[in-house]
Amino acid sequence: MITRDDLLTLDTLPHINDISLKLYKEFCVDVLFGRRFHYYFTDGTNIVVEFREWGVYHMLSIQHIDYTIPKNDFFNRIDSGLDLVDFTANRSIKQRFKSEKERITMFACVYGTLRYGRVFYIPDKNVPNTKKVKADYIIQRMVGNKGLNLGVRFEDGRFIPLTILISKASNPDKYITSNKKIVSKLLITDIDNGQIIENILYTDDFILFK
Repeated sequence: MITRDDLLTLDTLPHINDISLKLYKEFCVDVLFGRRFHYYFTDGTNIVVEFREWGVYHMLSIQHIDYTIPKNDFFNRIDSGLDLVDFTANRSIKQRFKSEKERITMFACVYGTLRYGRVFYIPDKNVPNTKKVKADYIIQRMVGNKGLNLGVRFEDGRFIPLTILISKASNPDKYITSNKKIVSKLLITDIDNGQIIENILYTDDFILFK
């Protein structure tokens, strides 16, 4: 079983049995929800990324697995005992869970994607090669031989991660555009007190100094 701290550095896809909804909720509350990710680009623009419970709900595809779980009650359900095994009790839910398992495990590598991923702007908000997925940016990183594509959309005055799309090794750039944004700096700060957690400088998408 992996730990909360493992999720800060994980760069390989874990086994579904090594994660849990309780672990993900703990990581969100203790880490993701308390951090602001401020990207500065070489063209002079910048974006601020923050996490929300409803965004995590969508990243984990809970609405596709069991739509009876409300997006704003997801963590309360976890506190009441909801876990991945509950998605195997019903045949139809089990089938939907099976089709979304890879996205659920990919969430374990989101933090590393925020730090090391390439950023692409989507002018019309329509993610390439999808029918309905809307995002302003895709943050992409290869995890093993597959692409983790983190869709980020402007909501409530911030850019919120709200979807994970997985691309195959044969077509890793399936969901990105030609509008690549070169990151010059990523400033990770504590939302409550503004304290700097990490100040990462990049050169051509590679970490230069932190």
